[in-house]
Amino acid sequence: MTRTAGELANYLRAKLAGNASVTIAGIANPESATATDLIYVESAKHAERATKSAARCAIVRQGMALDGKTVIESADPKLSFAKAAAWLLPKSAPPPGAHPTAVIAPSARVSENASIGAYVVIEDDAEIGANSVIEPFCFVARGAGIGEDCWLHPRVTLYAGARIGNRVELHAGATIGSDGFGYVFGEGFRRSVEWKSATT
Repeated sequence: MTRTAGELANYLRAKLAGNASVTIAGIANPESATATDLIYVESAKHAERATKSAARCAIVRQGMALDGKTVIESADPKLSFAKAAAWLLPKSAPPPGAHPTAVIAPSARVSENASIGAYVVIEDDAEIGANSVIEPFCFVARGAGIGEDCWLHPRVTLYAGARIGNRVELHAGATIGSDGFGYVFGEGFRRSVEWKSATT
């Protein structure tokens, strides 16, 4: 999605210095950026890298200036950069519905707006909230719960009874609700200790 520096500054509610009509179409680090990429600078010690960059627009710490660049000032450039990335490059959710290979227990409560990918398994009494995306090969065990607007990338596992709230994103291979391990010293040995983790 192509935006202007002015539009981005308005979205971030941040101060802009320079050409508000500069176009921004992506994000990058200073060394690999093109003219239409956005970069960010957290401190003055990185200013030289940004100045040499092909990028024409940068998010910088408040009070900073970069020669030849349009800058958007922020108290927290890294956070503003993350917000800008999500706004400039929104993820495209798959359409709602369940893939034919998904196995969904009759007692599971799955929102009609959720997207359930290939080979997903959803066991009895599990719950999937509205607009959530469950990518292929995920496993949602008995009684587990997933809130609204969540995104589970491939092969995420929720153990029985595990619950996550709204707007949670879990990356590939994550496991929620499994046993946790720690160590305790005693009698001259380090012994492993197992406990059941709390729900998330």
